[in-house]
Amino acid sequence: MDVEQQVRETYVERLGALELSGGDVGAARRTGARLRARRRLAVGAAAVAVGAVAVGGTLLGTGRVSVGPSHSVGHWRELPTPPLSPRADALSVWTGREVVVVGGDPDPCPPNADCATAPRELRDGAAYDPATDAWHRIAPAPVTVGPGDRLLSAAGRVVLRHWQEHGSRLFVYDPAGDEWSEIPTLLADLPSAVGQRVYGFRDGRVTMYDAERGVWDERIPRDRIQPRLTQRRITATSSGPVVTGVPANVPRDGSVPPVVAADLYDGTTWHRLPTTGQVGNNAWFWTGTRLVDPEPGTLDGGETDSWGRSYPQGGILDPATGSWSPLPSGLTDHGDGWTVNASGGRWVATYGQVYDTGSGRVWELPRPDDTPDLATTAVWTDRALLVFGGVDSAQGYSGDALTNHAWLYTP
Repeated sequence: MDVEQQVRETYVERLGALELSGGDVGAARRTGARLRARRRLAVGAAAVAVGAVAVGGTLLGTGRVSVGPSHSVGHWRELPTPPLSPRADALSVWTGREVVVVGGDPDPCPPNADCATAPRELRDGAAYDPATDAWHRIAPAPVTVGPGDRLLSAAGRVVLRHWQEHGSRLFVYDPAGDEWSEIPTLLADLPSAVGQRVYGFRDGRVTMYDAERGVWDERIPRDRIQPRLTQRRITATSSGPVVTGVPANVPRDGSVPPVVAADLYDGTTWHRLPTTGQVGNNAWFWTGTRLVDPEPGTLDGGETDSWGRSYPQGGILDPATGSWSPLPSGLTDHGDGWTVNASGGRWVATYGQVYDTGSGRVWELPRPDDTPDLATTAVWTDRALLVFGGVDSAQGYSGDALTNHAWLYTP
């Protein structure tokens, strides 16, 4: 099996978000959701569960047994119930003042089922204000919102990228006026934002939307560095947009590791940064000083270890210097398996672990009692992790299995 096939089969939900043409987007979304849940169920079955206990009215947990991380720290509390119906696979984003939650599926498909109908995704939303510890409804999105879409924060506004078969529609939500409006363009890939700037691909080149001024900036030149990058992903940084991918001259038969390279636009020209040491090009995010792809684990080229050694699937990249380093050894893919995955600022939650990119520390993320195990949405505020909704697979995939409750974890 070559590496492309291996990565596609194992991480199809992530590759579905890459800049790849053609295909049935709706089917890809449904397949990705099923395989994502199936993968996490397998991880969870391998973990050793230890029940959470309530101490002084605050949910605390002893965590699950995993390899690497230190003992769990921090605490959970259940938030006031949001004014939303029970659902799975909602989307959420931190605006700098509020957590905005939008959409989701009221009738999710079980991970091993072949659901014939499209998801019945929702449009309504709500916002949580940590200063008042209260929720309020917001205007419904102009389109249904589900796991194939993305929410971004730019200039205090929420940008919704809605996935459709021939590109993506963009909408912006202004909390001040509680209204949505469409941004006139089509983007081919998942956009990324920093400050007031939203970067994405259009017609094969990088373009930028200024959310503060409400205008597109088409002055970014085309990246003509050779060999060109394939399976590209864009990440917004303070140094400029960074495009990561695999050089086109790397054989696609798995004979050599597809080590990721990166191109940076510094405001004047494009530069090829030194090659990283990783073979994954997953979900990079900007910490404010560095790019981090928090995917743990390694690949070695197949059953015969054809690459001679294992290569990490994630890593840390400094666009200012071009230096790359691996993730901390304590961050593993053998954690709880609880589907709480979120990256923002200096924080990462993944595989039942918390990773503080500032200090490099990794520890177990305890799981409160009565929380769903699949299809939650999670987002970091400046310091706390908010988790909303989801489904309890032990109870099925409808009715009482779904929840509209929310929890807040503070490290």
